Amino acid sequence: MCPLSKVLMLSDEREKIETVLDVLIERSGGLCAILITKDGHTISARGNVSFLNITALATLVAGSFAATRQVAALLGEKEFSILFQQGATRHVHISLVAGTAMLIVVFEDSTRIGLVRLQAKRAGDELATLMSASRERTEREELIVAQFKEFAASLIDRIFSE
Repeated sequence: MCPLSKVLMLSDEREKIETVLDVLIERSGGLCAILITKDGHTISARGNVSFLNITALATLVAGSFAATRQVAALLGEKEFSILFQQGATRHVHISLVAGTAMLIVVFEDSTRIGLVRLQAKRAGDELATLMSASRERTEREELIVAQFKEFAASLIDRIFSE
C-alpha cells in the first residue's frame, strides 16, 4: 500500500469520527464533543471549543479517569464507564469508548442529561466500531509489512549467495 493511500484512509477515518461527533452534538444539544485517548491525547474535537483549552481538558480528564479507576477498584469494580461533572451552568459527561478512548461532551444547563447520556452511548458504540475496524486494518498492514520485509531479506540473501 502506498503512503498516499494510507494517508487518505486515515483522513477517511478522521472524517467518520468527526461525523459521529457532529451528529452527537446535534442530537444531544451539547456545546462540543471531544474524543481523546486514555492517556490524554486529543483524537478529534468538534463543536464550539473556542472557550476551551482542549489540551489541558484532555489531560485533566484522562487523569481524572485514572483516579476514578482506583476508586472503582476500592469498591470492587474494574472501572466506571461514565463520569459526570455538574457545574452551575456547564456540565461534562465523560464516557469510556472501547476501553481505549474517552468521549467528552460539554453541555449547558438547558440540555437534559438523559438525552446527553443516550446520544453519547450511541456515539460511543459507533466510535468503538470505527476504532475496531481501524485497529484490524492496522494489524493487517503490519502483517503485510512484516511479510514483505521477510521476503525482501530472503531475496537479498539469494541474490548475494549465488
